[in-house]
Amino acid sequence: MSELRLDLDAMERNAARIGKEILGLGKLWRPHVKSHSQPKIAKTLVQYGACGVTAANIAEVEVMAAAGIPSVLLAHIAVAESHLDRLAAASKQTNLLVTIDHYVQAELFSATAQRAGVEFQVLIDIDIGMQRTGVRPRVDATRLAVAADQLPGISVVGIMGYEGHLLTIADPVEKQKAIFDAMNVLEQTRDAIQHEGVCCDFVSAGGSGSFWITGQHKAVTELQAGGGIFGDLFYTQACSLQDVEPALTLTADVVSRPSLDRAVLNCGRKAVNPVVHPAELKDVAGATIESLSAEHTVVSLEGTARDLKIGDSVRLVVGYSDHTILMHRHIHIYRGAEKIDVWPVIRS
Repeated sequence: MSELRLDLDAMERNAARIGKEILGLGKLWRPHVKSHSQPKIAKTLVQYGACGVTAANIAEVEVMAAAGIPSVLLAHIAVAESHLDRLAAASKQTNLLVTIDHYVQAELFSATAQRAGVEFQVLIDIDIGMQRTGVRPRVDATRLAVAADQLPGISVVGIMGYEGHLLTIADPVEKQKAIFDAMNVLEQTRDAIQHEGVCCDFVSAGGSGSFWITGQHKAVTELQAGGGIFGDLFYTQACSLQDVEPALTLTADVVSRPSLDRAVLNCGRKAVNPVVHPAELKDVAGATIESLSAEHTVVSLEGTARDLKIGDSVRLVVGYSDHTILMHRHIHIYRGAEKIDVWPVIRS
């Protein structure tokens, strides 16, 4: 059976490297926890300078608030009454920030705030090119900020935008220009909101594939880079994140050697998701993953990799942690070669 393995030493070195650069840029670090949802990891990141975390769903907000994380941003939109009530309860445990992109959502938060006796701090979610959630920038965003800020139980405190569609631009000059153009849109929107007398202290953006560029823009106040702490191949190979190392790997066994140039492992798509970026074998020169089925990985072999035998254990470097961790029930925690703990995977 495959085992999801986290090298704490490597993760901490990655966290120290990312946190140091972000703080050196004069920004707050609010790492996204959607890849792991694990409060023990979040607490480690706070130790390396994070001001809090960014969450992707209500369950993550609750887990982080209960664990004592000082500040949590929900970078998602909540509308169900039960979800809003849970956020109101969590706001009593942590400094909670929530996001909206429409006045209807603001009304729902306002009603919940009055019912629960709390006040919600709100960021306006701006579409800067992702074409996912987000109000149109400048005029529409400003109108929404002004209207929402007038509702009881609502305090608009800033804006958020994600340049995720720009992470994989290969040319560094082109990538910087595209990201700065997107951040300029956030800056213009911030200025328009402030001109109307509404608070816009927070300008939240950035990810693990862009933070070193996004953080150079003067308007940005905080960066949400989180997944890079695992040294995912997506970030290092597709997004050009440098000076991090693989911390999250999957162990597997060679269970079949159908031919000299082919091996089969006892793990597949139910253990490692190849969609965003494929995994790679660690420290096995000449071994290339060819295909994955539900429970098998087929590996082509060249050179010394053909010495692999049935029963040999290998490790796969995870391509994208966000889509891999959730397929496991536990993360096996190592320092060097020693397993020191097993942490549950927190599910929504």
